[in-house]
Amino acid sequence: MKRKILRTLGVAFALLLVLTAGEQQVFRFGADEARAAILGDFPARDDRATPQQVLDQVVGQGDRLTLLAAGDVAECGRKDTLGQVWPALTYDLGLPVEVDRDGAGALQTAALADLYPDDLVLGLGDLAYRRGTRAEFDTCFDPLWGALAPRLLPTPGNHEYRVPGANGYYEYWGQQAGADRTGHYALTWRNWLLLSLNSEDDADEGSAQRAWLDAQLSAHPDACVLAYFHKPAWSLRDRPGSEAARALFARLEEAGATAVLNGHNHFYERTRPLDAAGQPVADGLIGFTIGVGGETSHATPAKASTARAVFGETGLLRLTLGQDSLGWDFLSAGGGKDLDSGVIPCRARGQDA
Repeated sequence: MKRKILRTLGVAFALLLVLTAGEQQVFRFGADEARAAILGDFPARDDRATPQQVLDQVVGQGDRLTLLAAGDVAECGRKDTLGQVWPALTYDLGLPVEVDRDGAGALQTAALADLYPDDLVLGLGDLAYRRGTRAEFDTCFDPLWGALAPRLLPTPGNHEYRVPGANGYYEYWGQQAGADRTGHYALTWRNWLLLSLNSEDDADEGSAQRAWLDAQLSAHPDACVLAYFHKPAWSLRDRPGSEAARALFARLEEAGATAVLNGHNHFYERTRPLDAAGQPVADGLIGFTIGVGGETSHATPAKASTARAVFGETGLLRLTLGQDSLGWDFLSAGGGKDLDSGVIPCRARGQDA
């Protein structure tokens, strides 16, 4: 009898390991279903403002808009399989949970953001590693960057989508992440159009996201355009899965957008003006990669498309949106030193915008 019980437990344990493989997608789906059946689903936060409300509350009636931007923030859990599964499972079942976290870099950037309390904050995806579960957002991201949430506008990253449908991300942010769990939303301020887009969703011509983007660009034909989404289309470190990012970049460049903000790569990079294919041109779209909200990585050789790169520094990009210009300062979290700065005029919008 004991041998049979042990054999059954062994089979169950092996099955658990299989289910939790491949970023635990299958397991997570099963956990969500079990949670809904036993406890009912955890509702999205109902205390969140809409993105436009957040902007309006933070900015007020000022003559310029200042933003802080970074992605790749909170390192929340162990990297081994069971270390990822157990916190999510216990949280889903309503039990107390303590998620391991390494918050040194994220605490530095949060402290830097505190020096600019009147700035809007853009969270450029991968806000809670390693899978963006609701447990990781509530018990890891929240203690590190949660104080910034009332003035933060998020966009989803690939790690958020390690939970099917980025469920933890959308539950945590509620309507602050935009409507309908699409990951995209639009904001307006004076003559600026700000666009949160989703580099984890199809953006090819004929897709729902592309139709939405085309409609926004057409509705604001004369606006200066700033877009933000997680994956960079063109960067000195090429990584797989950038097809949607490149489709978004190409459409924005065609329409005369001024700049794009991204995370994903754990360094700071500013590109030269680029055409839709990522080649340097005199009048193109500039990309900023700021995946250093809590993470850093080793140096990578520069490319012809790179204007400036900084490695080994957590920090925030501070943007100043004027009537017809965009200024930037990349600030190191270690002392707030300005490591890259400049000002560019808004680009002239394309005829088909």
